[in-house]
Amino acid sequence: MPKADVNPEAILEAVKKIDIVSELLDEKNKNNLKMIVEGKVSGGKQIGPYARLLTYEPGEVIMREGEWGGNTFYLSVTGDLDVYLRDESGEEKKVARIPPGVCLGERSVLAGIPRNATIKVPADIEFATLLELVRPALRLLRSLKKFAEQVDASYRNHGLANVIAKLQEETGDSLSPLDLATLGNITQFMAYGKHHLLIQEGMPIDKIFLIRGGWVRRVRGVPIYADVAESTGPGALVPEDFLGAGNCLGLEALRGQEKWAYSAALMARSEILEIPLTALRAEPELCSRISKAFSDLSLADDDTGLTASPQKRELAAAEKEIATGIVDGVNLLVMDMDLCVRCGNCSLACHKVHGQSRLLRRGIHIERPMQLGSANMQHVLSPSVCMHCKDPECLTGCPTGAIFRDPKGQVDIDPHTCIGCFDCATQCPYNAISMFPRDGKPIVTPGLFTRLRNLFGSSAPPTAAPAEGEDMVAIKCNLCEHTPLNPEGAKRAAYSCEENCPTGALVRVNPHEYFDEIEKTLGLVFRDQTHAIGRNIHKNDPLAKAWHIIGSTLILAVSGLIGWALWRYGFNQHLRGTWLTMRWVTGLVGLVGVAIVMTYPMRKPIYRRRAGALRYWLLAHIYIGTLAAIVLLIHGGSHGGGILTTTLMISFDVVILTGLFGLASYQIAPRIMTSIEGDPLLIEDLEGRRSELQEEIESIKKTNDQVREIIDRKLRPHFFSFSYLIRQYTKREELSASLAKARLHFRTEMAAVEDKEERGLLLRAVERMATLRRVEALIYLHRLLKVWIAPHVISTSVMLVLMIAHIVQVVFFNVR
Repeated sequence: MPKADVNPEAILEAVKKIDIVSELLDEKNKNNLKMIVEGKVSGGKQIGPYARLLTYEPGEVIMREGEWGGNTFYLSVTGDLDVYLRDESGEEKKVARIPPGVCLGERSVLAGIPRNATIKVPADIEFATLLELVRPALRLLRSLKKFAEQVDASYRNHGLANVIAKLQEETGDSLSPLDLATLGNITQFMAYGKHHLLIQEGMPIDKIFLIRGGWVRRVRGVPIYADVAESTGPGALVPEDFLGAGNCLGLEALRGQEKWAYSAALMARSEILEIPLTALRAEPELCSRISKAFSDLSLADDDTGLTASPQKRELAAAEKEIATGIVDGVNLLVMDMDLCVRCGNCSLACHKVHGQSRLLRRGIHIERPMQLGSANMQHVLSPSVCMHCKDPECLTGCPTGAIFRDPKGQVDIDPHTCIGCFDCATQCPYNAISMFPRDGKPIVTPGLFTRLRNLFGSSAPPTAAPAEGEDMVAIKCNLCEHTPLNPEGAKRAAYSCEENCPTGALVRVNPHEYFDEIEKTLGLVFRDQTHAIGRNIHKNDPLAKAWHIIGSTLILAVSGLIGWALWRYGFNQHLRGTWLTMRWVTGLVGLVGVAIVMTYPMRKPIYRRRAGALRYWLLAHIYIGTLAAIVLLIHGGSHGGGILTTTLMISFDVVILTGLFGLASYQIAPRIMTSIEGDPLLIEDLEGRRSELQEEIESIKKTNDQVREIIDRKLRPHFFSFSYLIRQYTKREELSASLAKARLHFRTEMAAVEDKEERGLLLRAVERMATLRRVEALIYLHRLLKVWIAPHVISTSVMLVLMIAHIVQVVFFNVR
């Protein structure tokens, strides 16, 4: 372990020895120097210092290849250092020795990637001293010209070297080491910001561009200014497409084309390899080999004419996924709203595990084809929860370095160094960071009445609203790390929200793999390896398929076996000389089935530890429940028996009917919702919107007697009729189309109003009432998803009590 020295005088002396940060000693930079060396107190909170002096003994490792070090970098002060790289066999080999005064590890901080080399103190020196600096110091140091130039040059050189190495790996024998060395000498590695114009249609092709990382939008026929790129829908006006890492632009010049046939602009910060054609054409044979090798890297970039794609919905989905940045999330949470039953269990599970819910069920809504070329659409919501971005704005802006990237590459917050400044919460573009009091009030267990209201009410169980205070701390999703859900040695990661979704609507994915329309835009090289790899249950869920197959087979087999046994033995004949009869067998089998079914409500409140995904428990509940229902209905037969038995069978019938109603509502209601609601809305939002619309309609009625009369006599009977409500579910029109039809339906009434202002009020009333009915239609669907739960639970409770009494009665009479 190195010896650490946080004495400001020692750190200042070390700074004086490092040439690349010598400008830090200038008078104009004294505040930055003080922040790095001493820190400061702001608002009663300590910020900094950002540096400490470390002394390493011979042989000690400063950083190791492959480890995540995204929050610290170093400036060597005294002593040489050795650099090691692993070869193909995994053995470390020394490749260089670097002198003092060098910056180390800054690329890992800048790019959010693992360390690319191991650095050790040589055995032949007495010791080595280094300044260890945290991420916020990098922002200050980059204001120094000399440091910024060296860091930028180092970043570009390392980027170019990595690209060349990757090309060597992918192209195989297509390009020789000499070809790659020549290519490296004439190539520039560039990093550009969002909206940078890379290519202008009609201009001479003077460079070949190889996309190392980022996203490019190509269009043909119009200027590709930022406002055009963002306001026009895909394919709405011009041919266009989107390209990601691994694609190459400009190869058509090597085949004789002189001018660009399209324009191209960057949709996000991107790294681009630029190869000047003049220098490349000086090597004709290399030119030919590069044309062949680069053409094989991707098929997505082959359409240089930008033939307008007929799959406009795929382009629209891809554009939104790229423009919002969710495609670059390292670990993305998505909700299939066609499967989501709006129960709020995901948010509740997060609250139970962490003390505050870190999942807000609002966010980015994307409508996309289920498969490429499919007419069936999937409605995906990326909720407001941390997606552990590749280039997180919260991390780069944290003044204390409390936000860091851990050894697994996940972004996390250290509550001990967080000062509650709100910077990260305001900078996060996805509203994924919340501020809570550091010493919040303990969680109060709700009373019985509150629990029953939460269970049977139409709204999701509420979570406690954060209270404002002086000592706040930032919280966000940490993928349930350091919780019993993810004990050490676990083979797979478990997330409370995903584990407790009853329908499998919610899953964490690698967006590059989940979104097919994005996957096809990527080349074969430079695919990001930092993205989360997990099973995509929306495309393939083997365990669910197994439950469907086994459950269906079990129901058919047991039902068939019982039917055969009844045909052969009847109800009361003893089986093979035993005391058992088919009446007893069916009763016992049904009892075992009911006992298994009742394990689902026992599993449901388990949030803080692994107990198997709730979606599989629900499948077991459905299939075993169906089997138990069939067996017990056979057991009861057509004879009702006494009042106890009759009541038991009635309650059992109610359980079956309410369960079937709930299953049907889970299958139908969400799909109707997604087709008419646009962006997914919580019932709280809908109820709030309904109140706003009702108040606005009442205010319109108060402004004019003629308008009020038309509203009461014609608008209200039309819009609030049962047939108009049903039309919301059967027609499934977009709200804009529904409003257009409403305006057309009442055009005569509006034309009869002479005053222009009054006509405008009537038009507004028509639109508000049509919107109100749409909102109410959605509220009714939300309530439909819960209305069956109360009678199902109550009838089940009654059934269990009566079943126990029935069992006691049967045993008593048989024993007697």
